Amino acid sequence: MRVYRTIEDVGRRGDAPRSVAIGTFDGFHIGHRAIVSKAVLAARAMEGTACVLTFEPHPSAILDPQNQPARLCTFEQKISLLEEAGVDEVVALPFDRAFAALTAAQFSDLVLSKRLNARQVLVGENFRFGHHGSGTVEDLLAFGRGRGFSVTAIGLVIASGRPVSSTRIRALIAEGRVEDAALLLGRPHALDGIVEGGAGRGRDLGSPTANLSVPAGSAVPGVGVYVTRTTVAPGDVRPSVTSIGTNPTFESGDVVRVETFILDFAGDLYGRPERVEFLAWIRAQRTFPEPAALRRRITEDVKAARDYFATAPEDGVVVT
Repeated sequence: MRVYRTIEDVGRRGDAPRSVAIGTFDGFHIGHRAIVSKAVLAARAMEGTACVLTFEPHPSAILDPQNQPARLCTFEQKISLLEEAGVDEVVALPFDRAFAALTAAQFSDLVLSKRLNARQVLVGENFRFGHHGSGTVEDLLAFGRGRGFSVTAIGLVIASGRPVSSTRIRALIAEGRVEDAALLLGRPHALDGIVEGGAGRGRDLGSPTANLSVPAGSAVPGVGVYVTRTTVAPGDVRPSVTSIGTNPTFESGDVVRVETFILDFAGDLYGRPERVEFLAWIRAQRTFPEPAALRRRITEDVKAARDYFATAPEDGVVVT
């Protein structure tokens, strides 16, 4: 799969026709998949290129930096998910003030028609574009008629009576409802990061943990203890228990840490990349009167994780 980071890198008119899915696609949830899968099918039908047009950073980081949402996935995670979905190329436009100032007509003409040679454009039914989001799906249809591309607006995917959205998924993750979030994502929510050194208390308690440093702005699940699955090396995925919290038994303060105990694993992970996937909630964070009480509770947490994996399918994920 080809990845372009500027529009200037993309081939000009005369290339194979493109079927273009447009969106931020943070998290690449099941609603996003509905749009992209139709773009892939349309590209195959016309022997063209399945293209995803997305934006980096998230537009809110530029337009409303004080209220930008937590990211459900890193750029690298999104690229990997799009490749798995069969996309041929991703155009990740740098979203800045200059780009935000383009009118809907300029975007349709300069980006979709002249640069991408779009023949089919697929968007969500609530898609807005152009300066201040002034362009609607109806505007895009009109622009397409004059510029040689058709437009398909994909209806919102409904789950449990409500539309699937990145906003809804962020709220579930913040509440610790990772199993509900997985249903809407189509996979477990994952954090990627680098293992960093910790205080070593886990080793003293008989459960050495890998402390994960995650990118700023990541959607970290709510404080609590979770059944997780940890990738320690390519192809090496282990059952684990992850605590997200402030270590109230040992210290005061509000620094939230992501600490993972990998079951039946011995090895040095410091400085190495790691992925933690959140499968199920175990319990809330607690303050224990003494280390021995915490040690007993950790034993119970590990048992809860083993019980989970004993009844889970081969991939370790229970999704109903």
